[in-house]
Amino acid sequence: MMNLLKPYLKHCAALAGLFTLVACTQEPVVTQPIVDEKTQQQPLERPNILFILADDHRWDLIGKYHDIIKTPNLDQLADKGTVFKNAFVTTPICASSRVSILTGLTERTHDFTFQQPATGVEESALVYPRILKENGYQSAFIGKYEIKLSGEDSDRFDYFKPLLQAKTETYKGQALPQTYYIAELAKDFISQSKSSDKPWVMAVNFWNPHAHDRDEELQFHYPEEFESWYQDVEIPAAKLSTDADFAALPEPLQQSAARVRWQFRFGSPELYQQMTKRHYRAISSVDKAVGMIYQALEAQGMADNTIIIYTGDNGYAMNERQLAGKWFGWEEDLRVPLIIYDPRNKKADTQEIEKLALNIDITPTILDFAGVAAPASYQGQSLLPLITQTEKVEWRDEFFFEHMYQPKRFLIPPMAGVRSEQWKYVDFYKHDHVQLYNLADDPDEQYNLADKAEYTQVKQQMAQKLAGYINQYEDARSAEVKARGTYPNSH
Repeated sequence: MMNLLKPYLKHCAALAGLFTLVACTQEPVVTQPIVDEKTQQQPLERPNILFILADDHRWDLIGKYHDIIKTPNLDQLADKGTVFKNAFVTTPICASSRVSILTGLTERTHDFTFQQPATGVEESALVYPRILKENGYQSAFIGKYEIKLSGEDSDRFDYFKPLLQAKTETYKGQALPQTYYIAELAKDFISQSKSSDKPWVMAVNFWNPHAHDRDEELQFHYPEEFESWYQDVEIPAAKLSTDADFAALPEPLQQSAARVRWQFRFGSPELYQQMTKRHYRAISSVDKAVGMIYQALEAQGMADNTIIIYTGDNGYAMNERQLAGKWFGWEEDLRVPLIIYDPRNKKADTQEIEKLALNIDITPTILDFAGVAAPASYQGQSLLPLITQTEKVEWRDEFFFEHMYQPKRFLIPPMAGVRSEQWKYVDFYKHDHVQLYNLADDPDEQYNLADKAEYTQVKQQMAQKLAGYINQYEDARSAEVKARGTYPNSH
């Protein structure tokens, strides 16, 4: 494997061998074997599980699938593993999405977002780090947290390093970009875990490529070495980014926080070029940090037995409809990259899966990899059967999504919706605005059919589905959450 601490991407052509495994100088960590009761296989060593989450990384900004952005490490994970081409979040905002990832529950059920009480006792007790910790795993968390769970962090994590957003951090007396600092903390945990006979699960949550919202001049930050990246590239215009596309939006969306931030993020052709390139650099810096962590796995002899999962906490509008941000129901808001690399599964090389995958699937998937049964309360499904293709599995052909948080300082219209393989229905229920898109004919979601008489029946059917999902997920709330009363943004 190339030395990823050398000047990054000096020789792009050499990256094809990035994840070639090297001979281990020490035996991998061994713990008590388990038996897969489904297949009655011979006992296997329990894998380490590395979950990596980037903030605001939308699905299409992976070098393997993009003409401009460079993400060689993620590309190699994708080439060696499985890419879910249709991965979505059930709530497009960081706090709710991250709790959904931990709990396997929709926002409608776990009830957590900004300015809400901590996630309930029952929900907090069933987060995957705690379950694995109770089942013989070491558990670690590093990076962006920004959530509130009930109970003690020590019940969930053996190694807990939550971080607020910053441009730099001090590591061993040296100032480092925060993205690299997070990677160094991850490397420290990997090194320390060598002295244990337990497998480990570690969540590494990068702040990048999230903007520094209070820095209206530069917005996106990254290590200095990336400053020259994309300088001589002309970024193509975003889809549906004309004045007419913005004018077609209803007034609440025109006046929303997404338009306010657009003014200083993408508000002119020059700004669009500048900020998009800065956003790309922030993503590329996360990619380099991923490579740094993988190098540590190799150095410690753990690469052969560590599953890596990479995703984003939500999508991000990059000037589509002259908006900036997430929060809504369009594809750019909901869709995220999802790469799962299991070095033990050689059959999954360059595997692409079209089935609908959700952020609430991650927790049951992690538990499944560890051989631990998922709680019945989880609303997601393990993705492992889709990856291994060893058994037939009933799979979803639609899903529910929503965004309930509406801050006081600016307008974010709350919404709820259903997306199937053909149709998307979005109800901005506090602002009397409905969207209906035929994704088969209109994948860009340009034509809202909600007011077209010929689509009245489809609209009614989708509205009924949405009401059913809302009732289903509200009924699944714990007694503690139900006792809180109605959420202020509910219907």
